Amino acid sequence: MDTDDYDQSALEDLRARGYEPEDYLNDDGTVKDQKIYRFSEADSYTQYKQLLEGKSSEYNSKSPDDAIKLLPELSDRGVEYYGAWLKYLLTAEQELEASGERTTTDPNEIDIYYNAQTTALNELEQKFLHGEDLGIHATLRDSEGNVRDLYTGAFDLKSSQPDIPTLTADWEQRIKAVPIAMGSDGTYLAAGEQLIASVGLSPTYDFKSVYDHCSGSTRLADETTLGAFCSATPNLIYINQNSRNWTYDVTGSYYPNAVKHELAHAMIYRICGTTAPALRVDHEALTNSYATLYFGAERDVLNSGAQNAPWYTMTDASDTAAQLVHDGHCSISAD
Repeated sequence: MDTDDYDQSALEDLRARGYEPEDYLNDDGTVKDQKIYRFSEADSYTQYKQLLEGKSSEYNSKSPDDAIKLLPELSDRGVEYYGAWLKYLLTAEQELEASGERTTTDPNEIDIYYNAQTTALNELEQKFLHGEDLGIHATLRDSEGNVRDLYTGAFDLKSSQPDIPTLTADWEQRIKAVPIAMGSDGTYLAAGEQLIASVGLSPTYDFKSVYDHCSGSTRLADETTLGAFCSATPNLIYINQNSRNWTYDVTGSYYPNAVKHELAHAMIYRICGTTAPALRVDHEALTNSYATLYFGAERDVLNSGAQNAPWYTMTDASDTAAQLVHDGHCSISAD
């Protein structure tokens, strides 16, 4: 295929990442000389690390008199509230160390991740300083080895995330249980919403708001992009009703398959901490394979949608990569 026939936004994204389309893929669908980026080597990692360590040092070194001034109430519950904030900072430092070991093929996603972490840290600090519900699940192990929940605010504690095998099995069951049928309006819009809601996510039709969080990707071209997932807002699926082929797409079977593709992005992010794990294939082909193998998407339909961007096309290599991710392997070393 001549590059003049390629989707231009996908083409621009490929070149922005340092690849030439004519020499991007091997015959088996793997990427030639795939570039791999480590999270800990990014400037945004260093900046977030300095901010987090600064706050941890500040709040852990306060004198008892200064700490008391920050308690929402002078009681055991108030002391627990302060303890929950310190526990969050400790957990965030541990998560930072783990996240630094991640790799991705999309360096822009590293900045998106640490910018989102910075925003979350600053917002939670403000909640703490105002005595508001922290919305986190914090526990304490006492001297006798008993584990109990810490008081984190005025509302019930939120449940911690289930382990990955439990989460993947749950999503697969829920997504596959959604009936794919055209609605009374002659579109698959309702089916798409049901797919998204089945796993507790929400659709948003304010597509341009994705640029507020994931502005670095040239794949998010208004005219050609039907849907998007942004790792900074992992509970949202962005739907573009102003895309060039919206009327055609939403009235055909491609639409629910495209939604499953976006849900696969969301799942891959939950497993790997990136939507673009370094597994020798383009992350869009990987995502199509994941949606097909585990969410019941139609292979022929998604492959037909990849005709103007061949690196979205599923191959044996992308299927293998999807299986690796499903089993919790997110880097080339796991192959």
